[in-house]
Amino acid sequence: MPRFSRWTAVSCLLLALTPEFASAEARDPAAAEVLFRRGREAMEAQRCAEALPSFVESQRLDPAAGTLMNIATCEERVGRLASAWQHWREAIDALAPTDDRLVFARSRVQVLEQKLPRLAVFLAAGRDRGARVFRNEVELGPASQGVPLPVDAGRHTITVRMPGHRVEQVVVQVGEGEQKRIEVHPGAVDNQATEFGTQSGSWRRTLGYTMTGVGIAGLGTAAVSGVMLLDSKRTVETNCPEKNCMNQEGLDAAASGRTLTTVNTVSWIAGGVGLGVGLYFLLAAHRNDKSTTAIAPSFGRDEFAVWCKGSF
Repeated sequence: MPRFSRWTAVSCLLLALTPEFASAEARDPAAAEVLFRRGREAMEAQRCAEALPSFVESQRLDPAAGTLMNIATCEERVGRLASAWQHWREAIDALAPTDDRLVFARSRVQVLEQKLPRLAVFLAAGRDRGARVFRNEVELGPASQGVPLPVDAGRHTITVRMPGHRVEQVVVQVGEGEQKRIEVHPGAVDNQATEFGTQSGSWRRTLGYTMTGVGIAGLGTAAVSGVMLLDSKRTVETNCPEKNCMNQEGLDAAASGRTLTTVNTVSWIAGGVGLGVGLYFLLAAHRNDKSTTAIAPSFGRDEFAVWCKGSF
């Protein structure tokens, strides 16, 4: 078997044995059928809000185009038009080309497209400084910003988060068939965050200088003990030919050499680690000072006001 084919087979086997993968592929058609029938009973009794959870769970346990169509129907009835439009389109994709239900599903999509609320969100400033935009806690990336996206009718919360600034939120109401455009800005500078940044830089700098001092002292001790170790080595070589010490001076030098070897090794390690850690924290403090300076200027509330324009 070629190498690629062998590895493909092994990969597939490992995926099949992985619990997460297996659970993601698990199906329970019997439970799905019971839940589907419960949903139908509630929907026929005009209780779509009650029927929806049953349909959604049935779809999770055993996906089917018919269940998607029932979900979409209920969502239409409770006013969740964007969700209904999405599920009708998913049902169309799931139906066979010859399925008689395609005509009805496509007609619902056409009707909903005329009634869909749409909301375009613009970020006016701060993108280059890490500002992020969320609609109902779902992040809108750069490609989503400024685009009139389908939303359900009702209230939507737009949130702007940016490092060093307060969280800014605005609530916008969008009605059926309405299109709105909203421009948002980062919140005002967070003085507490600035103060914390300054304090953070201060302790980093202190720790950096301390550890750098420890590192320099360690390297100095290593250098001195290294010189002493060489001197002991020469004494041992003179008084202990072939490692056989002939006098007390040689014995003392050998014992001193063993101690100095340990001291020298530990000093080199402590010096290197201390110097490295110290430089790291000093650089971190420097970066923190730069970022703190960048957010230090104060702006008035009006300059960060969130405002909405009218319909397109």
